[in-house]
Amino acid sequence: MQLIQDFFVNMMIMLALLFIYFQVFREENLTPLSSIKRKILSGLYAGMIGIFLMIYSIQVETTTIVDLRHIPLLLVTLYGGALPGVVALIIIQMTRFMIGMNLSSFVSLGLLTSLYIGYLLFRKWNVSNFIKTIWMLLYSNFAFSVIIVYFLLDITSLFSVINVLYWLTSMLTGLMAIYTTEHLRKTNQLFREYKKSATVDPLTGLNNVRSFDEVLNRAIQGASANDEKPLSLLVIDIDHFKDVNDTYGHAAGDIVLTQFGKTLRSAARLNDSVSRNGGEEFTILLENCSNREALEIGERVRSMIEENSFAINKEISIHITASIGASTFPETVSSPDQLYREADEALYQAKRSGRNRIYSNEQTLKLYET
Repeated sequence: MQLIQDFFVNMMIMLALLFIYFQVFREENLTPLSSIKRKILSGLYAGMIGIFLMIYSIQVETTTIVDLRHIPLLLVTLYGGALPGVVALIIIQMTRFMIGMNLSSFVSLGLLTSLYIGYLLFRKWNVSNFIKTIWMLLYSNFAFSVIIVYFLLDITSLFSVINVLYWLTSMLTGLMAIYTTEHLRKTNQLFREYKKSATVDPLTGLNNVRSFDEVLNRAIQGASANDEKPLSLLVIDIDHFKDVNDTYGHAAGDIVLTQFGKTLRSAARLNDSVSRNGGEEFTILLENCSNREALEIGERVRSMIEENSFAINKEISIHITASIGASTFPETVSSPDQLYREADEALYQAKRSGRNRIYSNEQTLKLYET
């Protein structure tokens, strides 16, 4: 009964610490392409798990204990490669030497080193991680059995309680650990995709309207606190975009919108926030930008759109135009809360004035209209 309890405790320690790890590192799964910092941190964490598994080792006889310190070493080497694996190995083995410098600790060093090298070789196989893990666990168990036979000098020790228990606990805990790891990696991937889809327009890759609202609200708060830095907004609408959809189809319209978004991004400044607010309406939020600068940027956007050729397919390319409304706090509006409403009204004035132009107020209309 005590052996079953120890086995259960070890499995729960492993699963609980894996869950915590994937909560801490939710934004990125560990891969061979991860940063050095991320690999080192993952190796340190895997080493910590190995230490806990040593502390809560499974006692088989009065003088014999087994533990599962090789499993976190296996996992971090499988997913992260050589660097996090060697970090975990060093942490685990340093702790083992702190417990006692004896023959057993040096055997542990030899065993972990051989396992680490084997894991590096197994991870290169072009098979699923689950299959790799099975072979890594079999390799671990075989290495442990060889040590048992070597020190006891008895081939029958392969069938001893120690060896059989090690095989069972190692395989079961290892398989449970890889299943949990794969599940949590997929869960975190879905979380990141959901988080991205909540703020990014899937068609153009620009900010969506939700993200635009958040960025605009932050910018408004900043502008209210510092009246010396102007805040400008451009609201952009494609002229007669319905004709594109009616003539070439909605799939072609999506292609045009995607290219249109790239044109806006290339025309805007590096730190400007470019968003698709819905349909064929887009915005560019310009922080620390005067009204005249906003009009110059808007005119650059307008002319690039007019001059650009939007390819629908290999045979067909079309030309489109856009109307733009601009507003600036504190130059054209007295409150930053009025930015969007004022720019939207300016956009409709630009459309009523003939389209393919930028409009801010009566003074700037004549300077930038075409």
